[in-house]
Amino acid sequence: MRLLAAYNVWADGMDLLAHSVGNILPLVDKVLIVFSNNSNYGHYLPFSSLEPHEKIQYLNFEPNLHESPHINECAKRNAGLRWAKEEGFTHFLGMDSDEFYEAEPFRIEKYRIEKQDLAGTVCPIKVYFKKPTLTVGFDHTLVPFIHKITPGLKFELNNKTYPYAYDPEGHAHIDPTRRLNITQGVELSNVIMHHFSWYRSDYKLKIENSAARNNLRKSSIYEDLKNAAPGVYNQFYRQELKECENIFNL
Repeated sequence: MRLLAAYNVWADGMDLLAHSVGNILPLVDKVLIVFSNNSNYGHYLPFSSLEPHEKIQYLNFEPNLHESPHINECAKRNAGLRWAKEEGFTHFLGMDSDEFYEAEPFRIEKYRIEKQDLAGTVCPIKVYFKKPTLTVGFDHTLVPFIHKITPGLKFELNNKTYPYAYDPEGHAHIDPTRRLNITQGVELSNVIMHHFSWYRSDYKLKIENSAARNNLRKSSIYEDLKNAAPGVYNQFYRQELKECENIFNL
């Protein structure tokens, strides 16, 4: 297995990028950071490279502002996947800058995927809120983990036939920009993706440039961020916040 971790990055994720890359570097063969200087809404903030490292590469991808944010996000992920194919990687892991994995479960699952020749696996997500020591636990979402690269593999926006994208009741569980164009050979993993999506210095920057901006604006997210504390009910996730260990030393 030659495994590439390809990051999808804009300025709102820079707070955690170096930490996330440092977490994943020992577990993969190379890291590709696909960055843009413009958000999907045209908000310009120049990207700043990390400290030089022989295993880190960069690829600039600017959004087409005539297209929707979801189309641009999917295209940006495909740019990273194309690069992986061109460079001869056998497997691919798509990541955002606020995502982390524990090393030992990662290595075990990586070995299982290669040994069983799986098309890929998807992981449950543990969500952290405002602080690295506050969590709502697991929400309903899943995230694609390592996938085997084939010539025709690509991200396909809102592919409803990607395994685990929907449950039998019709509820969506996987980000529409992260679904691949495959329908079988993908298994559910017990590896946990630790998602620090609401731990950053500028929440407004994230919300106002998110592909889900309209839904976030109408949600309780600002109120939840203001009131976040252990034992407080989080309306956005419909769960009570719990104190937890800072396992990645953020």
